[in-house]
Amino acid sequence: MLLFFQELGLQLFLWLLQLIDGIMELFNAISGIADVNYQGQKVNILELIIGDPVVANVFWCILILAVGLACIFAIVGIIKNFIANNRNLSSIVGKFFLSILGTFAMLAVVFLGIMIAGSGIKLVAQIFQIGNTTKISNALFNACVGDWVNGYSINDIDVTSLKVGDIFGTYNAALFGIWPTSWKLNGMVNPDTFYYLPALIAGVAVTIALLIALVNLAKRIFEVVYLYFCMPISMSALPLDDGARFKNWREMFLTKIILAFGAVFSVNVFAIILPFIMQMKLDGLGGFGNAMFMLVMIIGGAMVIPAGQTLFARLFGQAEDYHAGGGFLRSAFYGSRIIGGMTIGLAAKGIKGVAHIVSHKKKGKDGDSGESGGSSGSDDGDKYSESESGASDSGAEEGASEGGSGE
Repeated sequence: MLLFFQELGLQLFLWLLQLIDGIMELFNAISGIADVNYQGQKVNILELIIGDPVVANVFWCILILAVGLACIFAIVGIIKNFIANNRNLSSIVGKFFLSILGTFAMLAVVFLGIMIAGSGIKLVAQIFQIGNTTKISNALFNACVGDWVNGYSINDIDVTSLKVGDIFGTYNAALFGIWPTSWKLNGMVNPDTFYYLPALIAGVAVTIALLIALVNLAKRIFEVVYLYFCMPISMSALPLDDGARFKNWREMFLTKIILAFGAVFSVNVFAIILPFIMQMKLDGLGGFGNAMFMLVMIIGGAMVIPAGQTLFARLFGQAEDYHAGGGFLRSAFYGSRIIGGMTIGLAAKGIKGVAHIVSHKKKGKDGDSGESGGSSGSDDGDKYSESESGASDSGAEEGASEGGSGE
């Protein structure tokens, strides 16, 4: 029975490693390291979106709108100067023309910056690949292997292309070959020394970290296009705010452009350090202690993958809007809690309402049975009240007559 659980644990780990390799391919495409195939051509994903004709048409329409806003802002600035008795109109008019000419200049800067950033990301990825061609999936697998057997090593295999039988080999069996008893050790690794639980935990941690980094990179593409559309509007406010809005746009755009560098740095730093982790051993600790040490180091390194984007954002002063997906995950978590609480509350109120209606109907049936007996009592009570009221009225009239005679 233990052999079946060992095979199941390894199979789950192999599925996680295949998922990690798939995420890394998406990571390379979305970050700009690898080109995407668009209508038979290999192009950078961000350059493709920015240079699309539909995006260009929308940008020119927004540019025309921005020219009209610049005229309005210039008129408002002139009126403010007249009210403040400041007759310096030449600076406002100059800023108006500067906003229009600056928009065309910034358009060239945007395209140039995107192209330089794309080339820089590819260069950084190639620099990190010098002397380090091990994939993250292979490095994770090698870190969780207790002992290699039959002369195999991580340099000889691609773990995601192998099956459980190729790695563990076959086993001895009893009961006509149905019930497994022990491993024959004719595979690549020793199944009895493989770190199953640390492997699964580390695989899940690395998968989640890569997914968060991937979502942030995808979000970055939409944000860059959004800022690209907002650039003419930020420039149009130059005659009114002396470039304060354009300064905010410039800082945000620069942050989003270089944000992919942080993700590329963090992923490659993790891939470089991971082979060192699997060769580290702590003296005085057994296999379980060393496995926990390896697990903590892998999880800590995985947490740096999404955090690398935040570190780059902090370097450029725009970290408040980027928490490596943590804000999104926390919002989703607390949102699910709120929705669950509201659902439970509504269900509880519904149950209480049904119970109240049932109890009310039951009380109504019990009250109907006592109506006949209670009617005579009510008539007697009415008569009694009428006699009392008549007596009180006669007493009042007698008192009034006595008072009149006394006068």
